[in-house]
Amino acid sequence: MNKKTVIAWMSILVLLVPMLAFAAIFPDKPPSEHYYVDEAGLIDVETGGRIDEIASALLAEESIPVYVVTISSLVAYDAVTLSIDQYATELFDHWGIGWQDRNYGVLLLISSGDRKARIELGAGWGHDYDTQARQVMDELIVPSFKRGDFATGIADGVRGLDAMARGLALPERKAPWWVVPAFVGGVLLMVIMIINLFRSGRKGWAWALLAVLGVILFFIIRTMLSNAGSGGGFGGGSSGGGGATGSW
Repeated sequence: MNKKTVIAWMSILVLLVPMLAFAAIFPDKPPSEHYYVDEAGLIDVETGGRIDEIASALLAEESIPVYVVTISSLVAYDAVTLSIDQYATELFDHWGIGWQDRNYGVLLLISSGDRKARIELGAGWGHDYDTQARQVMDELIVPSFKRGDFATGIADGVRGLDAMARGLALPERKAPWWVVPAFVGGVLLMVIMIINLFRSGRKGWAWALLAVLGVILFFIIRTMLSNAGSGGGFGGGSSGGGGATGSW
C-alpha cells in the first residue's frame, strides 16, 4: 500500500469517526398493539389507552398511522448536534412510518428536558397541512405543557391530529376544571359585595377591591371563551411533508 493510499484512508477515517461518534440513537418501535413509546414517563395508563384507541381507529379507517414518542432529552439519545426537527425527521425515517405508496404517517415527538415538541408529517402531506399542524401544536398541546399537564396536552394533540387527518374541524382545547367554579363563585361574590356596598354606603378601598374582582372575572371569562368553541403503521414511509414545532 503506497503512501497516497494510506493518506486517503486516514482522511476517510477522520471524516467517519466524528459521524459515528455522534450518530443518534432511537427508541425501539412500540409493539403492534400500541401507538406510543413513553421513555420520558409523561403518559399515564388512561392517556395511553386513549392514544391507542384513536390511533387504531384512524389506521383501520383511513390507513393513516399516528405515533407518539416521548424522550427525556436529545442529549440522552446522542442527538446533541440535532434540533428537535432533525431528530423527528430521522426517527420518522428510521421507523419508516407510513408506506411508500401511501406516505401519510404522523409522528408527535416530545422531548421533555429540552421543552420542545415536534409534529412530523409524511411526505404525502406535501406541506399542505402545516397550518393545521401549527394549530394543533399551539392551541392543543403547548398550553397544557406550559401548565405541566403533559398527559392532557398529548391526548388533546392526538385528538387534533386525528381530526386533521380526517379533514374535520380541529377540537377545542378543554378549559381547566377550576374555570367554571371560579367564575360562578366570582359572580356570586361580586353580587354580594355590590349589595353590601350599596347598603353600607362604603367608598374607597371596597370599590377598588370590587374592581380587582371584576378584572379577575374578565380574565376567567376570556379563558372560557378561548376554550369554547392494531399497530402495523410501519411500511417504509418517509418524512418530508411538513409539520410544526413548539416549545414551552
